[in-house]
Amino acid sequence: MTSYLTFGKGPDLILGHGMAQNKNSWIESGWIEKLSKIRKVHIFDFEGHGVNLNTKNDELLSVQNMSNNILELSKSIRSKCFDYIGFSMGARAGFELATKYKKLDKLISLGMHPGSPKLEEKRFKKRSIAMQNLGNKTGKKEYFIYSKIFNQALSWDGAFNKINWKKEKHLIVMGEKDDNFELTKNILGKKYLENLVILKGINHKKTFDEPKHSINAIINFLQG
Repeated sequence: MTSYLTFGKGPDLILGHGMAQNKNSWIESGWIEKLSKIRKVHIFDFEGHGVNLNTKNDELLSVQNMSNNILELSKSIRSKCFDYIGFSMGARAGFELATKYKKLDKLISLGMHPGSPKLEEKRFKKRSIAMQNLGNKTGKKEYFIYSKIFNQALSWDGAFNKINWKKEKHLIVMGEKDDNFELTKNILGKKYLENLVILKGINHKKTFDEPKHSINAIINFLQG
């Protein structure tokens, strides 16, 4: 199991970072300072990131296997029930886990929808090639890993139709300037728009980098 850090006291809350980040990103952006006041917060590195940068098995970079990273951590901390917040790539892993693991209680997605990346196959393939080219240009192995993550994501069928979308259990936080915004609204439809918190004037990156825009809504959801 990968290394992890724990902060605060209270019910367990696991945080899953996005692509090109690591567990420390949650500290640096200010999330831990806020969330550790109400929860016992656990952060870790997904495969291909942080201390797990040397992942050699491409299959470990899939959404399905990244969800197992969360599950393994929950077992390491001996959690009987936990909440989860995931950003972007980390949110996909959370959605997948929610389809198969009853001990996951509340799920919050930052900047990501529960649909399959196949809905954006051309964009994912383009990004994969771009990361591959950056790897060839710079020689940095992380770009090759990111390229593989984009490819592996295309094997995931999404989770929207596999989750019971109870308002008190599932929350999506999305900036209106996020590239994923329109697709997210289309996937949720009018029936489940109440599960969506829209951040005005915020893009994908700022959804994570500036928690001040959504932290109150998130804390209220976790404590509700």
